[in-house]
Amino acid sequence: MAATGTKPYVKLASTLVLVGMGIFTLERFGLSQFSSPSHPLHVSGALLSVLVIAPVVLVLAGAMVFVVGRMRRL
Repeated sequence: MAATGTKPYVKLASTLVLVGMGIFTLERFGLSQFSSPSHPLHVSGALLSVLVIAPVVLVLAGAMVFVVGRMRRL
């Protein structure tokens, strides 16, 4: 019996989700450090919105890759 490996769409989906969750974790850590009284740093609105939207988009893209790959059975 041949060894079954992980399907390519599962690898891509898990990578997208892990990168999205990693960015989210770094964003939460960074914002908690910036909000301390010893670091009075102002983050621009555009950068803040990218930091918030990027992880959500990556996780949703990972979910979509998994669903479409599962439906097509690649």
